[in-house]
Amino acid sequence: MKNMTQEPRNILSQHKVSITNPRIIVLDTLLDFGNPITVEELQSKLKGKVAKSTLYRVLNDLKKINILNEFTSPDNAVVVELILEEDSHHHHLFCSDCGEVIDVELSDEFEMMLVKEMEKVQKELHFEIKDHRVEMFGLCTDECSNCE
Repeated sequence: MKNMTQEPRNILSQHKVSITNPRIIVLDTLLDFGNPITVEELQSKLKGKVAKSTLYRVLNDLKKINILNEFTSPDNAVVVELILEEDSHHHHLFCSDCGEVIDVELSDEFEMMLVKEMEKVQKELHFEIKDHRVEMFGLCTDECSNCE
């Protein structure tokens, strides 16, 4: 269940963005789903409530205010997920069988080692790293409801 700060209207007003019906509908759907989702799946869940062009505009708006992360799955599908303040830094597992994307947090020790390695890379290659991701590919377990 969403708390008050996770209501679409509150999220939009906190980020000083005008509150429109399409933004509310898309945000509400993303909040209800709660996991990374392909744009195609999101459009299907919206059941025609928001036109495709409007959906892409809303997603762009949410990226501009830094509450939406967008990445590409191994099969080149565009995947989006909300990144609200209470969400922590995480990475993703991709099932090559059913296409499920699973959030996973790695240990603080691993993250610190990764940051140290990135600092070395930045220094050696004179490159400023702004963000990083660890993506892991494999198959869901026998308990996967999507793989049956």
